[in-house]
Amino acid sequence: MINNKKVFILYIICFFLFVSFFLFPKYSDDTRLFSFYLKEKIQDPFFYINNNIINFTHTFKEKKDLIKRNEDLIKQNEFLRNVNSYLRLLSSKYNDQYKVFHNTNTPIPKSIGVKIIGDSNLTFNKSFIINKGSKDGIEISNYVINGNEIIGRVKSVYSQSADVVTVKSLDYGEEVVIDGKSYIVTGTNNDYLSFLRKKNSSKEYTFSKDQIAFVKINSLNLILGKIDFKEDQPIIYTKYNFNLDNLRVVLND
Repeated sequence: MINNKKVFILYIICFFLFVSFFLFPKYSDDTRLFSFYLKEKIQDPFFYINNNIINFTHTFKEKKDLIKRNEDLIKQNEFLRNVNSYLRLLSSKYNDQYKVFHNTNTPIPKSIGVKIIGDSNLTFNKSFIINKGSKDGIEISNYVINGNEIIGRVKSVYSQSADVVTVKSLDYGEEVVIDGKSYIVTGTNNDYLSFLRKKNSSKEYTFSKDQIAFVKINSLNLILGKIDFKEDQPIIYTKYNFNLDNLRVVLND
């Protein structure tokens, strides 16, 4: 039940307020101004929070875009460095002098660009599949390179694809040249290759850290890795992560 007395009192208050605002318009204006002032003060924290959220979102999006652009530039730079390294390798053979002594140009190996269509994470036996095969001139034992570094060799070939076993694989074997001498090495399913010592051989290895292990192809030297030591035994250390974006297969002449 509505309390008539309270309603009457409320009515009286409203009536006198109305009369006061009507008779004294200045009070009405001051009240209106104060209400707007109070409204702005109440809204300020919300506008501040809203603007900060918008600025943070915009900054976060710009940061993601810049990170992606930076990653793309790093890949492009790595590709150009590999191309430059390969060209420096070719030019280092002094083509003019070679032509004078051999009456022919420096033999430059033919190669073809390939892409990985198989296991690019190297989780299955440290190998992957490429998108070129026998129709493109690829043969078993062809080298797969990135710049002037060996990534692996072709293990089996199909018409439009091929299996590549990397230097990290236990199935990889190679004859390398270090300081003018030849050695046989094998993969270990790790980031290094180990030397194979002949049975009953008393030959000792006299390597120094960071010596380069090469593989000779015609007159070119392709890099397999660098000498390191593990438990006082020499190993050939390869890169922890390969750049598999710009691979090429060296074709036979």
